[in-house]
This record gives sequence, C-alpha cells and structure tokens, in this order.
Amino acid sequence: MESAATNPVRILHLEDTYTDQLFVREMLASEQLAVEIEVVKSRETFEGALRSKNFDLIISDYSLPSFDGVTALSIARKVRPDLPFIFFSGTIGEELAVDSLRGGAVDYVLKQRPARLIPAIRRAIDDAQERGRLRGAEEKIREQAALLDKASDAIILCNMDRRISFWNQGAERIYGWTAAEAVGKLLPDLIFNGKPPPELEEGIKTLHERGEWSTELQEHTKTSRMVIVQARATLIRDEAGQPKGLLIMNTDITERKQLEEQFLRSQRLESLGVLISGIAHDLNNALSPVMMGIDILRSNPKPEEAKPIFDMVEASTRRGADMVKQVLAFARGADTRKSSVRLDRLVKEMGKIITDVFPKNIKCQVDISQDTWPVNGLATQLHQVLMNLCVNAKDAMPQGGMLKLSVKNVQLKLSDVARLPEATPGDYVCVCVEDSGMGISSEQLTKLFQPFFTTKGPGKGTGLGLSTSRNILRGHGGFITVDSRHGQGTVFTFYLPAAKAAERQDAVSKPVDLPAGAGECVLVVDDEEAVLAITKSTLESFGYSVITASSGPEAVGCFADNRAKIKLVITDVAMPFMDGVATAMALRKIQPDIRIIITSGLDQEKEEDTSRRIKQAAFLQKPFTAEKLLIQVHAALTTDPAPGPAAAA
Repeated sequence: MESAATNPVRILHLEDTYTDQLFVREMLASEQLAVEIEVVKSRETFEGALRSKNFDLIISDYSLPSFDGVTALSIARKVRPDLPFIFFSGTIGEELAVDSLRGGAVDYVLKQRPARLIPAIRRAIDDAQERGRLRGAEEKIREQAALLDKASDAIILCNMDRRISFWNQGAERIYGWTAAEAVGKLLPDLIFNGKPPPELEEGIKTLHERGEWSTELQEHTKTSRMVIVQARATLIRDEAGQPKGLLIMNTDITERKQLEEQFLRSQRLESLGVLISGIAHDLNNALSPVMMGIDILRSNPKPEEAKPIFDMVEASTRRGADMVKQVLAFARGADTRKSSVRLDRLVKEMGKIITDVFPKNIKCQVDISQDTWPVNGLATQLHQVLMNLCVNAKDAMPQGGMLKLSVKNVQLKLSDVARLPEATPGDYVCVCVEDSGMGISSEQLTKLFQPFFTTKGPGKGTGLGLSTSRNILRGHGGFITVDSRHGQGTVFTFYLPAAKAAERQDAVSKPVDLPAGAGECVLVVDDEEAVLAITKSTLESFGYSVITASSGPEAVGCFADNRAKIKLVITDVAMPFMDGVATAMALRKIQPDIRIIITSGLDQEKEEDTSRRIKQAAFLQKPFTAEKLLIQVHAALTTDPAPGPAAAA
C-alpha cells in the first residue's frame, strides 16, 4: 500500500456508536495510513454516499438500531459489486460470519480482536487494486482485439500443427470464413484446399531458422476464388524458447497485382507497337504484289475453274491487309475507320473454315438470304465475333453435331423492342449461330456475358470470348441474344444496324473500266524488288511508259536524266539511305511542279507530316490493288499539279 501515502484510502464507515467510530480512526492513524473516512449511521445516508461518491473500502457494523450489515452488504453488491466490504462487529457469530463471506464480504473482524482490522484492510485494498489492474489489462486486451478486428489485413494465430486459434475480421473479409468456422480448423485446409504449395514447407524451414518469413502466395477463398496475398509469418516461442505457434499477417494484394500486370502488359504492348510499326510496311509490301497480280490475272483469259481460286486468294489477301491495319491501329491505341462489310461473305468464309478445320463429326449448314444488306464496321472484329461463337459451339458438341449459320435482313419495330431490351427500331442484319450441343442451364445464362465466367472446364477457356464479342457488337451499335436449354442446344443471335440506303447502293460492286494511259512516262521508286516489278508490269499493261529506281539517290539521277519526259513520280516513304520525303523534296528542287504519288505501308493518318511537306497528288496505302493504282495515276495526270514549295515561292 505504498501508494496510500500519496493517494488516501477512501473508506465508507457504517457505524452508529461514536466510540467505535473514533477507535477505528485512531487505529488507522496509528498505523500511519493515509485515509479519508466518511461515517454514516442509517440506510439513507449509506445508500446516498455509495451512489454519489467513490470509495475504496466499506467497513460496517453488523447490527444497528434501524439498519443491519447484511442489508448494507446486499445494497453494496448491487451498487458497487467490486468494492471490498469488511464486517467489524462485536455481535457476529462464526456461523453468521461464514454467511457474510458467502454473501460477498471479503473479511470479518471481531471488535474484541481489533488487531486483525489493519491487516484485513491492507489485504482488502491490495486485492481490490489487483482486481483493478486485471480489469485494466482485460480492457486493454479487448481494445487490442477490437483493433485487430478493424485491421484490413488477415491476422491469424495457429499452433505448430497449423491449427487455427485466432481469426480476425480481416481474415473473414478476405477469405469468407467466419471466425466460428475457421477456429479449430487446419489452416492449409482452408486457404489451400488441402494442397499447400511446395514453397510453404520451405517457408516453415526459414521460420525455424530466422524466426520470420515473408512471401507472395496464391490462396483460395471460401467460394474457391483465387486471391494473391503478401504473407508475413512470425514464430512465437514459449518461456523456454521453444516454438509454440505462428502469427500470420496476410495482405490481399490481388488488385495491386492485377494493376501491375496491366502496367507490364501496357509496356509490352508499347514495345509491340514499335515492333509492329516497323514490320507493317514490310508486310504490306509483301501483300502488294499479290493484290495487283490478282487484278492482272483476272484481266487475262483463264479457265473458268480458276475463278474460285482467284476469289479465295483475293479474299485471303484482303483479310491479311485488314489484319495488318487492325494490329497497327491497336498498337498505336487508335480507332480505325469503319467501312462497308458484307456479313454474308463473312459467314460464307466461316462456313468454309468450319468444313476444313473443325472436327469431321461436326456438320455445318449455311443459310444466307438474298440481297443481304451491308453494315458499317471493322471486318476483322466482326470476324472475331463470328469465330468466338463458332468455337464455343464446337466445344459444346464434343461428340459431334450440327452447326448452323444463317444471315438475314430484319426490320425491328417498336413491338420488337420489348423482347429485345438493347434494340431500337430500324433495319438490321441478323446473324444466327446455332448448335445441337449440351445447352446452358438457366443459372449459367444469367452470368454468360460476365468477364472471366466460363462453362468450360479448368484450363479450357478464359471466360473472355463472349464478353469481348458483346463489347465489339455494342461498339458497332449492335447487340446479342442467347436462347438455350440444358440438353437442347444453344442459339446465339447478333444484330448489327444495316448501312443506310445510299451506302447499300454504293456497296454493290459494279464492273469498273480501268483507265489506260497514252504513253506517259512514270518514275516508280521503291526498295522492294517485287513491288517495283508488279507496279511496272501493271502500268505498262495499261499503256504507260515506266522507269524504275530502287533507292532515293537512283531516283534523283534517273529524274535528272529524263526530266523532260517523266510526268509522274510514285515513291515509297520508307526506304534506306534516302527516304521518300527526302527524295520527293530533292525532285521538287529540280522541278517544283512535278506530280508525286506517295505509297506507304503505314496509313495516311500516320503520314500526315509527309503530306504537309510534300503536297503529294495522292496517297496509296499498301497493299493496293491494280484498280486503285490505275485510278490514282490517271487522276494525278489529268488534274492540275499542286505547286511545290519552290513554285509557291
């Protein structure tokens, strides 16, 4: 009770006899105990003081004229159950004393033996202080536990067998199991589905050696969703220094890792963009001779049976050229320009792919209505949608079946919008992909277009095909529906707005009379030998005289020697030593008004700076057809030339 010297002990003394009051006060003073005593004699004053003031101890007589100690003890237990209560009486017997202890008194002292009072007081105060310290410690523990529960990290305690003894609310939020479900379970059974990764055992060894361990782990939630955590484990030892448990703190870093992966992917795509920009020109150069060669072959007499081969080569070449455009635009992060697309042709080509590539136990039926309207879109993206749907249909028929493709024109009215929520009235081209496979349950249908949801087995699908297809269709102003029943096949139907009436008329292919030359001399400059050869052959076949140069310096020399007869220059942009821009500017210094057509494997938007500097007569994006070449050459030669920089000066 050393603290009593500075903190007086506050005593409530229930006693009606003045001499006994004085005796207790003097006895405490003789022991040099710092005390503050308040004496009460009745029930009213006792209860009032107990409720309004703080005391460290109650000393009570057992028998009073209008009140008794047993009642006082009962009141004290209700009002202040933690306050020590000592009987100091001359009338209490042994049996009553035992009953008082059972009732909550901490001690009883007979007035005939007052020497026991001081030790009893000291003991009661010490016990009360110890209980106070314990309550404070318990309260602190409760506060700390509350803080642990508020932590966003999972905090887990387990023994050396990894059986869980503590599981905070952060763990509940990350993993989905409540503390009641987790405590007592083996940790690997909960977060690793009973199959802990090999690095976990290595981590346990590190824990025993160093006392702590940190790493990233892939774990599973209650719903089997994978999460990535930053795991930190600390070894807990007993007083003898022996391992007795593990303290584990796991931080959910799934979202952060996804963002990091997106950042790294964007960096890879940026590098890919540089690579693609570098090879796009070469790819288009490789396709240019094929496209122009097809036009030349078509103009020559040929067996009728060769026509399907020419059609297939032309379609494949155009598809390759479109793919280069799409990839190049994607690498630059730019949107490409939509053009007229014939879905009937895409579906016909897909039917051929299915017949040639899909398993032979899958039969394909193609039904295309006559005069199907064109749509405005990106052919490669719409081809991707069609391919995604057909591959899904194939996977739904592992034992084989029927895959039906159909295209037709539809006019949606106001009455149709109710059953097609994403639709607006108007003209559409409708494409159906129907399979006779296993079908899709109603529960799965509600999640079908969600990213990463798949009905396929593990490792057989990413769950991105349908969500990507829907986004592509929405980007084209269209929408997609699905109708399926488990065991009865599936029908995917997508709708795309038809091109306007005027655009439909323009989309109808008409025979074009290719313009011919009258002996005009054209200088063709390109570092690709095949492009030079096919361009020269095409122009000469249509009445032009052609001079070729495989580099900028050679072109300048040829032009200087033949300045009087050269009427037009066709030059590629990307050439070694001296590119097309430098070549054109050098030619303009010799003859400011010379007509120049620029060709490039990159699109015209990419070559805007070139256009401003050269003021070319036309731009031809590789690969180009013989038709486009001849039309542009004719136009350049029959219109007034744009003045070059020198002429303008």
